[in-house]
Amino acid sequence: MAQSVQNLSVLTASTSTSTIVPITIVYNTGDNAWMMVSTALVLMMTPALAFFYGGMVHNKNILNQLFLSIICMGIVFCQWVLFGFSFAFGPAVSKGFGSFKWACMLFGEGTFAIITPALISGAVAGRMKLIPYMIFIFVWTTVCYDPLAHWVWGDNGWLKLLGTLDFAGGTVVHISSGISGFVASIILGKRYDVGSHGQAHNLPFTVLGTSLLWVCSAGNASGLAALAMMNSNAAAAAGLMTWVIIDAIRGSISISGACAGPIVGLVAITPACGFVQPGWALLIGVIGTLVVYSGLQVKKYIGVDDALDCMFVHGIGGIAGAFVTGLFCQARVNSGGADGAFYGRPIQLWYQIAGILTTIAFAGLCTAGILLPMKYTIGIRLDREDEVLGLDHTAHGESWEAAEPGVRGSISKVEDVEVGEDGIIQFSATMSVLQQIMPNFRPQLRVADGNLKQQPPRLSIQKVDYSNGGTGFVLVPETSSRASNGNIISKL
Repeated sequence: MAQSVQNLSVLTASTSTSTIVPITIVYNTGDNAWMMVSTALVLMMTPALAFFYGGMVHNKNILNQLFLSIICMGIVFCQWVLFGFSFAFGPAVSKGFGSFKWACMLFGEGTFAIITPALISGAVAGRMKLIPYMIFIFVWTTVCYDPLAHWVWGDNGWLKLLGTLDFAGGTVVHISSGISGFVASIILGKRYDVGSHGQAHNLPFTVLGTSLLWVCSAGNASGLAALAMMNSNAAAAAGLMTWVIIDAIRGSISISGACAGPIVGLVAITPACGFVQPGWALLIGVIGTLVVYSGLQVKKYIGVDDALDCMFVHGIGGIAGAFVTGLFCQARVNSGGADGAFYGRPIQLWYQIAGILTTIAFAGLCTAGILLPMKYTIGIRLDREDEVLGLDHTAHGESWEAAEPGVRGSISKVEDVEVGEDGIIQFSATMSVLQQIMPNFRPQLRVADGNLKQQPPRLSIQKVDYSNGGTGFVLVPETSSRASNGNIISKL
């Protein structure tokens, strides 16, 4: 196997003399290559997350949801290179660029830093302004993620010195993002048309994202240990089967559940994957899935609009995984770990609880401390009309699907109407129902002059004749009058 060599000198001292002794550090190129491949796999998890989330939002926000994840790759990694890595792990970047060790570590740890705030985007889907979101990502990574990474993974981090175990990010990545997403959801408030977002609108996207996340989880831990790779896969498989079995018992096996199960399993095993035997990994996948599934059953009673269940999947799943790590970890599996409560050392459970509580408190306070001042200064919430119309149109000016012949074109005949503010909400709900019946049904809504009437209309559908020979439909309030300016208010 080819090897690379780095020559260094060490100063040794005795009572009478000082001697400079040359030493040689050897880097195995095969090991180096695998570390870089693993890092690339973790980097791919962020685009995978974009597809996973993108498939679960309303079709008017698919492109925006993809953007919310992808933009983290730019914002966070620039921050990471400039100063984030130094904050989290100590060495100045300018001193590390000449060393393969620091270059590989900077890149590898940076991929974890990227995906963590991207996870938060699932909680705020469909209702947060873009510029405030990007500011939040930058500040949150600096004041929340970087310190947590140092405390848990840094050589002198106090949680690491205490004995808290987190192999691949149960606390640093998942609990922090889950809690932050929950707090952000509270501060932002509920979506105006939340009732129309209850079902995933592009399940193939979600399946694709799930598959990529599962495959890329190999790099999430196996850059450090082959056992971690096997444990991650075992927990994902157990999570999948557990969710499917529960769905079967309840009467309907859903593809969305089959996607959620392995993700929950991967979240739960994250802190433990390098410290437990494969049998325990299977059990951790089952436990994590049972806890998260149970939590989702009480979600409607909490009253917080966590759009894509970030708090439950990542927050609760991460908490469950970090806790059971204190039960099942073994020092003989990993010399860098410790024996857990099941192996005669119950104190490890308390170390895990300390890490969990610290992460919950710190992430929650940081998120509130960032978003509350922004809320009352620059504003973080979309206008009602923009939110109901969807961010693909209002923020990006794009559509996620290509135009279909005979559908888009100039309009030669249409009934123009005024729609009240409450009618906009009713419009969105009506469109959601129609889309369940006609999958290719793609509504758009525009407001004339921004003048809205408060009286909620009764809605009916009228046919539209296009100049290019195509046909469409207009949603018309039966009790409203013709608009004076001739603009189209709503069209399909």
